Amino acid sequence: MNRDPFLLFLKEQKLYKNLTSVSKLISISFLVIYLYLLFSSRYTASPLIVVINYLAIFTGFSGLIRFKYFEIPSILLSVSEMGLDSPFYQLKPEEKKHVWRKSGKEVELPLNPSPDWIVSTLQLNDRFPWKRIGKFYLGFYLTVICISLYYLTSVYLETGFQN
Repeated sequence: MNRDPFLLFLKEQKLYKNLTSVSKLISISFLVIYLYLLFSSRYTASPLIVVINYLAIFTGFSGLIRFKYFEIPSILLSVSEMGLDSPFYQLKPEEKKHVWRKSGKEVELPLNPSPDWIVSTLQLNDRFPWKRIGKFYLGFYLTVICISLYYLTSVYLETGFQN
């Protein structure tokens, strides 16, 4: 039982790294498509280039949302809701320090931090609900990407990207 919350934390960190890699791959894909469209003949004035630009900007903005979503690990966010019953207090001291370092705070973690100290140091009461915002944003992002890719694919099948 003692290792389970820490494994969930590690799983969350792995998800963050995987999402970052996927985001980079999507951005590079948009860049390749954009460069193809930009340098292909007779295609520099097409509105599809604008669509690709907006998708690339939108994907870049997603990095900000992704960062805020994972900025403070969920195991530390649970301290404000659960207090001493939080899974954070089940961790070993070195695991607690590892989780604390991921929160980005330079303040040293005390040996036995109180929930009030963690909440005030991380300013959890003043924080936007980034977990909820991130989930809504992911749904919106996937919808926009799917519609845009459908549009780009249909234009490609109809015109072959030629004006």
